[in-house]
Amino acid sequence: MKLLVVGEKMRVRESLHDFVTRRLYFALGRFASQIERVTARVGDMNGPRGGVDKQCRIEVKLRGLETVVREARADDLEEAASRAAERVERGVARAVERSRHKRRRPGVSMAGPREPAMNGKEPKESNASALDSAES
Repeated sequence: MKLLVVGEKMRVRESLHDFVTRRLYFALGRFASQIERVTARVGDMNGPRGGVDKQCRIEVKLRGLETVVREARADDLEEAASRAAERVERGVARAVERSRHKRRRPGVSMAGPREPAMNGKEPKESNASALDSAES
């Protein structure tokens, strides 16, 4: 799983980079074999004006599946990253679960083709009944 933390209109300080990295490994670690790449973009949308403007947008590229994208805003970048990590974890879990269901539900039954309906006809003698009479 490749992980990249990028600053939007800002430089990412080392402590924030480490926090986001730890948080994403914690949230997505169980899916690591299914994840090709994770990109976290953090930024201060309003600059010096303040307010709830710190944003974290996380994109997870799954192997053979779609890309899951979630974002969150908060008063500080760590909180935005935590919220976005929780959201992207749920999104990845959902995508992986959907792919498992698609693989388990093929168009043809795994048991093979079924016998056609009898339509009032007598059933043919099977090998099982022939074996029963041979044992008697």
